[in-house]
Amino acid sequence: MLWLTWRQHRNQLLVTLGFLTVLGGILFLTGRVALGAASGEIVSHCYGGGVPCREFDAGLEDLYQKIYPLIVTIPFVPLLAGVFWGAPMLAREHERGTCQLAWTQSVSRGHWLGVKFGVLGVAATLAGLASGQMFGKWLEIFPGKAETLRETSYFGAVGIAPAAWWLFAFALGAAAGVLVRKTLPAIAITVAVFVAAAVTLMLLRPHYAEPVRSVGADPATKGALIVQAGRVAPDGRELRLIDEMPECPPGKGMNACAAAAGYQDFTVYQPTDRFWRFQWTEAGILLAATAVLGGVVVGGTVRRRR
Repeated sequence: MLWLTWRQHRNQLLVTLGFLTVLGGILFLTGRVALGAASGEIVSHCYGGGVPCREFDAGLEDLYQKIYPLIVTIPFVPLLAGVFWGAPMLAREHERGTCQLAWTQSVSRGHWLGVKFGVLGVAATLAGLASGQMFGKWLEIFPGKAETLRETSYFGAVGIAPAAWWLFAFALGAAAGVLVRKTLPAIAITVAVFVAAAVTLMLLRPHYAEPVRSVGADPATKGALIVQAGRVAPDGRELRLIDEMPECPPGKGMNACAAAAGYQDFTVYQPTDRFWRFQWTEAGILLAATAVLGGVVVGGTVRRRR
């Protein structure tokens, strides 16, 4: 079965290995370019002119913003495992009718599925770990971008989360394939559900734990995931940073005026030291979903009679 699995899926495995090699090369070369772009000029940026504030290298930040549209696509790389590994694994067998031959040999359906699903699942997990490590090392070139909760758009592409995303995508494709038994519809379902899952977890991420609330300047907000930021009026009302203050018209000196009038900045945030806690939380959610999808695959293959 191991030999058969390799023969049937070696093209997908080799193409994915080649993709990861090319991705690693691109990250290495762009990393060298990024190091050359560092200007050494440190500037600061503050949300809404108040807190939280962060510092960054002007040259690196400029380069980072230029390539940001490409960076936010990295979390969708696991779709490779769902589209090219998972969806065809069972759907193609049904389309071609080869399952009738494969499942009437001396190897049982359970053994056949266990080896295929296990080997490709482990490969998907290792590919996810590799991509997450490469991308994480690359982000370390840009100050404040690695192991941060602030950049939630690519949180699932660093650390251990990519391994769970790759495995989830593979199981999702396999489940879609066993349900519809057609490769192209299975691919379409995989893409749609994966994108929906990615958006859903991005929205849920700020609520993985009870956020911290602080009033005034708080150094812990640096690199944190900001859930809410605003001002507390002298009468205790909470205002958004964009809300008008009757005593202080918009313009230069508004923050100093607000402080003198008794307004205080407040921030609700998830601190950076929760990065790995959130990584394991997201991985746990995806592994639970993967277990459900795995049950669908087993039920649709081993227990289904036709």
